[in-house]
Amino acid sequence: MNKQKDMSLTFEQLISSIRQVHDQLAAQAGRAVNISLTLRNWVIGCYIREYEQNGADRAKYGENLFAKLSQRLKKSASVVYHPRELRRCREFYTAYPQIRGTLSPKFDLIVPDAIRKSVISESTAVATPTIRGSASPELQIPPERGDE
Repeated sequence: MNKQKDMSLTFEQLISSIRQVHDQLAAQAGRAVNISLTLRNWVIGCYIREYEQNGADRAKYGENLFAKLSQRLKKSASVVYHPRELRRCREFYTAYPQIRGTLSPKFDLIVPDAIRKSVISESTAVATPTIRGSASPELQIPPERGDE
């Protein structure tokens, strides 16, 4: 005869198990959202930069680009972006064009060919610092701070 292992949980174990699953999956969802929002902001910055460099009516907007863009997005697309946020998106893209090289081929479906080509050419033309995920042995810590 097979003896079934008693798998009954106490109420406290049930609470603990649910809390643990919730915490782990909520953290995973948070990381996914952060990645998506980062990519969204980078792509918005890419669009703005492309428009500034190649837009047919760019002279018409000049310095008011971010204010007018913010107003029109709010009216026509129900998307609320403060002009400062739009400027930060452009600055983010400008600072990190090499992000393009880390994206999967599926991401190409979001970015049109014309922008994708300019992103690739711009990211290979601009020498930008490498972003590292963690400190490397190359990082020199002054001796006076090493054992604090």
